[in-house]
Formats: sequence, C-alpha cells, structure tokens
Amino acid sequence: MFFHPSLVSFFFFLFVSIYMMVSVSSWFFVWFFIEMNLLCFIPLINSKKNKYVTESSLKYFLMQALSSIILMIGIVFMYIGLDFFIFFIIGSLSIKLGVAPFHQWMVNISESFSWMLLFVLLTVQKMGPFILLGYSVVDVNKASILVLFLSFSSALVGALGGLFTSSLRKILVFSSISHNSWMILAVSVSVYTWLVYFLIYVFVFFSVIYLFSSYNVYSLGQLFLKLNSLDLLCGSVFILSLGGLPPLTGFIPKMFLIKEFMGVYNYFVFFFLLASVFISLFFYSRVFVLNFMYMCSKNMALSGTTSKAGFFLFFNLAGFFILPFVCLFS
Repeated sequence: MFFHPSLVSFFFFLFVSIYMMVSVSSWFFVWFFIEMNLLCFIPLINSKKNKYVTESSLKYFLMQALSSIILMIGIVFMYIGLDFFIFFIIGSLSIKLGVAPFHQWMVNISESFSWMLLFVLLTVQKMGPFILLGYSVVDVNKASILVLFLSFSSALVGALGGLFTSSLRKILVFSSISHNSWMILAVSVSVYTWLVYFLIYVFVFFSVIYLFSSYNVYSLGQLFLKLNSLDLLCGSVFILSLGGLPPLTGFIPKMFLIKEFMGVYNYFVFFFLLASVFISLFFYSRVFVLNFMYMCSKNMALSGTTSKAGFFLFFNLAGFFILPFVCLFS
C-alpha cells in the first residue's frame, strides 16, 4: 500500500512534519507543522478508494481541523499573557490523540482502515502530540487535575470499551486508549519516561498488527478460521503482552512507570490504573481462552506448523528474562 512513489513521499513528509513540530520553539510553527502532518496523512487514508474510506477521511479531517482551531485560540491567548489558555492547548492535543472523552471519532474511523494504516494512526501519529503535551504540562501541579482526569477517563473507557465488541480493530483502538492513560502520566513526569514506554508499546503493538495483517483477519471469529495452531498461540501471547500481563514484555513499561511515579502521584492513581489493566486483561484473556478451547476441540497440534510471527514471539516472551534483572538492579 505505502510503496507507491507518491505515497512514499507523503510518508516521508509525515515524519518530517512530526520531527519539525517537536523541534521548533514557536507555537505558531508548531501549528503550521501540525497542519502539514494532516495534509500528508489524508492522502494515505484515501489510498484505498471506497465510500467508507472517504467518510473516514472526512471525519478525521473535521476532528483535526476542530482541534487545530482550539489550538490556535490557545496559542493566541497564551501570547497575550493569559496562561489559563494552556488548557485549550492540552485539550486540542487530547482530541488529536483520541484521548477519552474525545475518543469516539477514532473508534468510528478505525473500521475502514487497513492494518498498517491503523498502526500508523495509533503509533506514528501520536508521537508529535504526546511530546507537545509533555512540553505543555512541564509544571505538573498546574495541570494535575486535567492530566489526572484525562488519564482516568482513558483508563476507564479503554478497559470497558473492549468488552462489548468482537472487532479486532476496535479492540486495538480501545487498547490504545487504555495505554494513553499511562502515557499521559508518563509524559507529565518526563518526555524520556514516556519515550521508554512508547517504544516498548510500539514493538508489542506491531507484533499484533503484523500477525493480523499477515492473515487478513478483522474479527475474533476469523482468527479460528484462518490462523494455524502455532499462530493462534502466538496471537494469544501477543494480545496478553499488549494488555500488560506479567511477566510478558508488555508489563515492563508499566512496572517502570510505577517506579517513576513514586513521589509524584499518590497510591490511588496506581490502584485505579492497575484496576483498569485487570479489566482490560479480562477481554484480552477472552481471546486466549477462545483460542485454547478451539485448539482443544479441533485437536490441533503445534508440531508440523510454522509461524509467520516467530520473531515477535521471542520479543514478547523476553519479559521472562528481563524482569528479574530489572527487579534486581532497580
């Protein structure tokens, strides 16, 4: 999809716009490169022609345009000395990130996206806004109430939203919203703390996307029809790792953040986020249990089968070996 020369150029300028928006010192130039990013991503959405994609690109454009208007209002009033309007900037970036309660547009457009485009939306397109959000909440105490509200609402929506859908794309969108809750708190402490979490999240998330894309599956029912026994097992491990089940790799950034949060946020914050993780793991474990029951009912054997995602299996199981060292030397 992305290998057509024109799409490659749009993809190149997409990364350029992200790099520039986090490098410039003026909020007006930040706004300019955010708009450049929007104009580069719209053609990528429309690379597959059908009415659903057109509708999704229009929804994406309208939501990004709305958030850009709010951002510009915040920038203008910040320049004339009204610091209160920093909350407008934080709100506009939250819309761009699809943070709850501004998440519904992302859930709606996800169903018409290909797997790789969904990966770009839920990872690459969040890099710039998250780093800008970190610059906006340098003083944690000043924006602590709004930061905690966005984090708690994202944790709650992300945990409960995945319980009521069988669409794999929507499950991953709600998973992304749940991870947003952790990354919002991480970026409020330090951009580097957020970066550690984000990089591990990207690798774990890509392992899920790669497997689903390889088999072209979009619902829980299709998993059993198209995946072989070994990849069903791999998919279950990837999903549980994405949910943060210890001691898989996806748990490492959560443990890292909990240690970093000590002294910044109280224990109620940890309790609430961990409770949301347990709820999320319920619908993640549903995938694992269904896969296991299906394999048992069909007497599917792992021997004699090959996996399309074997490398990613080792990465997601690396937590078994890394976590003991993290606990010993931290």
